[in-house]
Order: sequence, then C-alpha cells, then structure tokens
Amino acid sequence: MADPMIRAVDLHKRYGTHEVLRGIDLEVYRGEVVVVIGPSGSGKSTLLKCLNLLEEYERGEVWFDGAPVGYRTLPNGRRIRERESRLSLLRARIGMVFQSFNLFPHKTVLENVIEGPTVVLGQPLAQARALGTDLLRKVGLAQKADAYPSKLSGGQQQRAAIARSLAMRPQAMLFDEPTSALDPELVGEVLDVMKALAGEGMTMVVVTHEMGFAREVGDRVVMMDEGVVVEAGTPDQIFTAPAHRRTESFLAKVLR
Repeated sequence: MADPMIRAVDLHKRYGTHEVLRGIDLEVYRGEVVVVIGPSGSGKSTLLKCLNLLEEYERGEVWFDGAPVGYRTLPNGRRIRERESRLSLLRARIGMVFQSFNLFPHKTVLENVIEGPTVVLGQPLAQARALGTDLLRKVGLAQKADAYPSKLSGGQQQRAAIARSLAMRPQAMLFDEPTSALDPELVGEVLDVMKALAGEGMTMVVVTHEMGFAREVGDRVVMMDEGVVVEAGTPDQIFTAPAHRRTESFLAKVLR
C-alpha cells in the first residue's frame, strides 16, 4: 500500500491544564474520504487545526506527502516551529473549510476566491480570475461572482468558501463541520458540492454531524471521544456493528 498523504503520529494538544488531544494516530490515503464523528468537545476540530498547522501541539508529528511538516529539529535536539511563510505554503496544499465562512465582506465573491492565489501564490490576476470563474461555476455560483457575501445565503457563502479553498489547488481538503451553521434546507447544497469533490478523487478529512454523508461518502469513519480515537472502520462497520460501547451509545443518540 502507498504511504498515507496525511499522517498524525501521537498528537498531544492541551489548552492550559485541559488535554484536548491525548495521543492521536491517524492515516489518510490519497483519494480517501475520512469522516470524523464524535460528541462536542472530543477534539475533532482541534485535530483538523493541528493537521493544517493552525494550532501548535506539544507532542507528536504531522506528516504530509511522506515528509514531516510544521516543525524542525535543531542539532541540539530542540524542536522549533517552522516560519509562518513556510507554514502558509503548506496550508495552500491542505485546504480548510470552517464552520463560519470567513469571507471578506468588502470583497465580491470572485475577489474572495482569487485573494489566495494572487497574494500567497503570486498568480497573475487574469489567470486567477479565469480559475476563480471556473471554480464558481463548479460550485454553482457563477451568477454570484460580482455579489458581496451579505447578499448570499449561508449555503451560498459556504460554497464560495469551498471555491476559495480550491483556488489554491490543494492536494487535500479538511472540512470542519461545514454545515453546522446552516439552516436545514441549505445543508444539501453544500453536501452535494462535497460529494462531487469526493467523486473526483479529492483527499478529504471531514468533521461532521451529518451521519447520512458519513455513511454514503466516507471510505472510513473515525470515532473520537475525550481526545482519543475510540475506533475506526468502514461506514458499514461503524454504523451497523460498532465495536466500542462509546460509539454505540453516541450513534444511538444522534441517529434516533
């Protein structure tokens, strides 16, 4: 089997005295969709931020495409965090979509989408605009290119945020509960875009409470609780025959 595209090894993260991640190991292979489920406060969102190097962690390693990232070890054995400029380049390879849309309110939808390619990657404006227009068409927002975020529904804003991440041409995408801030009738339009990305072979790690999506689209489902991975398996294994009592009790609550 090929090496994983994303690998977390013994990740530990704490806020003050509270240990949020307590030794997380995770492997995500190229083209795989891994869905992370679990109760609030289990460390799911923190895990994604560590994978994307938005959070520092006290112990462990994150590997991307076969190489450790985020930190380097000095000759004296001391570990230091990479410069922010290097981290920004890595984040361009691992896109992230948050619960909140984080669009610039004073920029049009297209301007939001091309901000990263022009500012971070130095892409020529005409090239970035052409790519941005194609991506907005891909997520069903071609007609909203010149609109401002305040004129979009929540589902449209989230689709614009997905296009913005895709504009950086990432090799993998992380989704942190991308539908949790949406009205129920708008959830489907965002999930449809994510399903299409999965169908195209995008490597994805998705934290979600949408169990239907996890069951239909996920290649593997990871159950987290209290900062550890409780169990992992195929959707069929997790949803029909969970091996751990904690998984069983969690699913009994969210599926009823």
